[in-house]
Amino acid sequence: MSSPLALITGAASGIGLAAARRMAGEGWRLLLCDIDAAGLERAAAELGAEAVPLDISDVPAVREAAARLLERHGSVEAVVVCAGISGHGLPFEKVDEAAFDAMLGTHLKGHFFLLQAFAPAMAAAGGGAMVLVSSLFALRGSPNMPHYTAAKGALLGLGRALAVELGPRNIRVNVVAPGLIRTPMTEKSAGYDKDFFTRRETVIPLRRLATPEDVAASIAFLASPAAASLTGQCLSPSGGEAFT
Repeated sequence: MSSPLALITGAASGIGLAAARRMAGEGWRLLLCDIDAAGLERAAAELGAEAVPLDISDVPAVREAAARLLERHGSVEAVVVCAGISGHGLPFEKVDEAAFDAMLGTHLKGHFFLLQAFAPAMAAAGGGAMVLVSSLFALRGSPNMPHYTAAKGALLGLGRALAVELGPRNIRVNVVAPGLIRTPMTEKSAGYDKDFFTRRETVIPLRRLATPEDVAASIAFLASPAAASLTGQCLSPSGGEAFT
């Protein structure tokens, strides 16, 4: 029996790469997607995975890539949605249409149609798992990033809707909503000075930021048979910050 196959978006760095490493270590075969072609090639070479260069916000490209992969592989056992962009440091009044469209296109629209493309084959193969990476901010809000918060909130809602609709087809859909994670993307975000992460730790009950590896553990669990009875759930690896 061959190892299960998972597709992961945003797999060149950060949470997506950590999830890929964790799942590879647990025996998954991987299809890795990212807009960062160089980073993607490095990740694929490291993990012995298939690299799929992809701009998730380009819906025609998403559909073409999905069709190509389905023709080659038949189906996948899991789809993990990690790709995203940062929206920190932009107050409500400063969000223009271009910024709004980029945020919703990357986090929500492209992933919506990616999941739509894979669902029929997954159901025909007997089921599988979808894991959507949202954010702590979808649970409690945050200032100066309303379009990011809206997009991540929409992912949370999408996950719960799909859990109900796809459950009868044995497709489990769950959401991971991490708190602030120190990744290359967040380190470059506007408004995060060099001491920001240290200050943030003081308000987290566990007094530390979760790591990409912490989030990857939640993703791998939800994708695995160990979570066979879980769907429509939201795990928040945030050091307890989701509950304060």
